[in-house]
Amino acid sequence: MKELLQTDRLLIRTWMHDDAEALFEICRDPEVMLHIGIGEPYQSVDEAYRFLNWAVPYQAENGFCRWAVIEKSSQRIIGSCGFARLENSGEFELGYFFARKMWGKGFATEAAQACLRYGFEELRFPVVIALTDLEHTASQRVVEKLGFICRGIENYGGERNSVYVAVNPKE
Repeated sequence: MKELLQTDRLLIRTWMHDDAEALFEICRDPEVMLHIGIGEPYQSVDEAYRFLNWAVPYQAENGFCRWAVIEKSSQRIIGSCGFARLENSGEFELGYFFARKMWGKGFATEAAQACLRYGFEELRFPVVIALTDLEHTASQRVVEKLGFICRGIENYGGERNSVYVAVNPKE
């Protein structure tokens, strides 16, 4: 485990296989998963292990991933935030999700802001995109708060998404 970032309320670190149960508890909630991937909740802890079996080597190979987000006060994993490279375009995508009981508390904005800064300053991404379901206005508000601009509606993975773009200010 490697701690990457800290904010006032959060720690952001790499995933470990020991995190499977905590990840499963978040991702078994249909509302959390409604706008993630195929929109289906995890049915077993094996699905959490599948994600971790992707995330751990992806981090080792690329130096970035979708990371674990821990609430400092409780020391519990409350979500995930970070990056992945989109296969079809090669663009760097910022993505996040949080346990439903954490919604509406500013955690997504706080974590995404820290990750975006890290992506620009440390990873030197020239451009970062964020994909949201067309009707996912809460997520759209988060990325807009961070300065992302809507590029339009585009197809990714066979789905229509609102695509938001943030340009590294040092570019």
